[in-house]
Formats: sequence, structure tokens, C-alpha cells
Amino acid sequence: MHVRTLILGAGLTGLSTAYHLEELGQTDYLLAERDAVPGGLCKSVYKDGFTFDYAGHLLHLHTEYGKKLVKKLLKTNLRRQPRNAWIYTGSARVPFPFQANLFALPPDVRQACVAGLVKAAQNKKTTAPKNFKEWCLRAFGPGVYETFMRPYNTKLWGRAPEEMTADWCGPFVPLPSPDEILKSAQKPPRKKFGYNAYFYYPQMGGCQALVNALAAHVNNLRLSSPVSRVHLRKKTAVINGKTVSFDYLVNTLALPAFLNLLADEPALTRAAEKLTVRPVTVYNLAVRGPQKEPFSWIYCPDETDPFFRVGMQSSFAPQNAPAGCRSYYIELPGEQTPSPAAEKRVWNALLQKGIIDKHDKKLFSFWQFLPYAYAVYDKNRRSAVQTILARLERRGCLCAGRYGKWEYSFMETSLLQGLETAKKLV
Repeated sequence: MHVRTLILGAGLTGLSTAYHLEELGQTDYLLAERDAVPGGLCKSVYKDGFTFDYAGHLLHLHTEYGKKLVKKLLKTNLRRQPRNAWIYTGSARVPFPFQANLFALPPDVRQACVAGLVKAAQNKKTTAPKNFKEWCLRAFGPGVYETFMRPYNTKLWGRAPEEMTADWCGPFVPLPSPDEILKSAQKPPRKKFGYNAYFYYPQMGGCQALVNALAAHVNNLRLSSPVSRVHLRKKTAVINGKTVSFDYLVNTLALPAFLNLLADEPALTRAAEKLTVRPVTVYNLAVRGPQKEPFSWIYCPDETDPFFRVGMQSSFAPQNAPAGCRSYYIELPGEQTPSPAAEKRVWNALLQKGIIDKHDKKLFSFWQFLPYAYAVYDKNRRSAVQTILARLERRGCLCAGRYGKWEYSFMETSLLQGLETAKKLV
């Protein structure tokens, strides 16, 4: 079989690439997906009237085209809602973002954060920060860094902030002005900070609803079709034991995994060793009990907590859980071994934080493991990724998406990169 364009991976980026190729009149392509259903990490799980995504997947739409596309695909099956996110640390319950809500901290912690901010403001530097720790200290001072930024990010990324660059911070770490931070020590801010102050989510069907809407426009999607080998020089790939030749290749698989599929690029295969990943284990929980105040998600930086974030899946859409029930996804750092003891630790920590209470009845739970959750921004990442992507493009292979480009990005970026890739191909 020969196609002009072979696309690997039917996650959001692969589906968007194929969708936009169709829109541009280019139908000579094949989209190959390993799993029996499309979606990648944007799939949803349906069980006993509950809908669970693969951890938190919310649509943060900031471009006119992104909004237009999602609304075109989902039509009336879409709701917009404000973020209701918190940081639970010690006995404090701090609205997100931490650095703009210092009023909620105990007086001594608040005073340390304010003093650290004043000191940081006085020591302005014009050189670029060497690492994420230095970026945080310059922006917020040692109080905010030690209370939240250091413990949370160490837990999330699995390494100390000084071992990471600040390349990823731009869209993801809200950066209030020093004056706004100081004012927040006195009273709650009126302004909403961050790229995710509002988000969109399907009324029903979870993230799979968006995936299915995209897939409905993709004619050449082949499911249950894993790729086992790729020959860039020969322009062939082995899919389900059969050879497919192509003119152009689009990779949306996790970049290290894709590089290990290459049969004739030993230098690129070795380069995969320079790419570091942070896996995540997700514990999904369904309970029946008295209704509680809904929240979007809670950050948990304390070392005593087994998880780094808890999301309330049932708060995103009423259809995500039956009446009288609630559902949560609990994100644990790294690869965890599911066990009754691990479940008990999670349950007790949720009780201690008041996220669930003794009147709640557990209906069911299940685990998910995400081996490629976060591309780690260490000192090797930037140069390695730039070299790898440039060399692949010279071989007629374009990489796109959060995992194909080995970056930290959100769902709208995946949709837009699909459009950009399709335009480039045409």
C-alpha cells in the first residue's frame, strides 16, 4: 500500500491533521492508531453511569479559530465554566494561583512570602535565569518558592527545580506583578490570573465527545494498527505486519517511542536517551454521598500527601456522574504500584483534606498509568529536540503535538498544530 501522507497516532493532533487534510481537499493519507478506539490520552472511560477521562482534560481556548473549530465540532454539546482551583498545604486552603492569594496563608507564612517578594523586587537582574529555581526566586522570592513552588514542582516533575529550565513557564505559571502580589496579602484579588481562568468541556461524553466528532470527519482512519518499524530512508513503515510506503510522514507518537521505532537512523535512536519523561499514575474514584461544594482541581504540594493533584471529574459536567454521586481523578507522581494499601493511603489523605468524608460510600475505583505524561524540561531537552526535529524534517517526517514535539502544551495547541501540519503538507 502507498499513501502520500502517513500519520502515526490518532490522538487530538493526528486526528486534527487528518481532519484538516480532508478540509483542504487532500485525501491521499492514512491515519494509523494502535488502540481499538481513537483519542490517545484524550479518551474517556464509561462505567456504571460515570464518565472518566485519562486524568484532567479541559479545553482552554484562546484563539478565534480554536473556538470556532471546537464549537463547530461539538455544537450544543459544550459548556464554558470558570476555574475553581485551590492549593491545600498544611492547614491552609489557598485559591489558585498561590502567588496571587497570599491573604489565605497563616500570618507567619504570609509575612515570609511578602518579605521574600520585596527582597526579590530589590534585586532585579537582566540576565536570563539559569534554571527554574532561579526563575521562581526572581519572580516571587524565597517565601513563595519554599512554601509552594519548590515542593509542588519537585513532586510533579520528580526532580529539583534547579535541575530544570524555565522554558515551559510562560503560559503555565501565572506571573502577577509584584504590586498585585503584595496587594493579595491584604485581600482577595478581583482579577483572574492564568491561561485557565475559564475552560470548555463537553456537556456529555467527556473528552471522547470531541475525539469522536473529529474522527467522524476522518475517512482514512485505521484502528488496531500498531506501527512496529519505520524506515525513513526507504519511506516505509510496518503496520500490523504489512508494509506501507509513503511520501511524507507525520509523527504524533511520544518522540522517544517513535525514535526507537526507526530502523535506519542510529544517531536519532541514540538521541532518544537525552529525552526525559515523567510518568503519572491516576487513581479514579466514584463515590455516593452528601453533595459537597464542587471544585475543578486542587494542588497538593505537601510531602505527606501521596498525590500532587486531585480533580473533581463530576464538576466538569452533570452527566459525568449519576445523581447523588461524585467522581474524582487523583494524580500520583511517577509510576505507582496499585494495591489495597495504596488505595487506603489515598482514601485517608482525601478524608484528611475534607475532599471526601466518612459518610461517602465508595462505589468503585480503577487505576490508569500514563507512561508519557510530561516531557521534562531539563538541560538537554531544548538542544536535543531541536536537533531531532530538524533532522526528521529533512527526512520528510514532520512531528506535531504535545508528545510528537516533546513539549508541555494544552489541547488547543494540539488542534492548531494539526492545522499547521496539514497546511505544510498541502
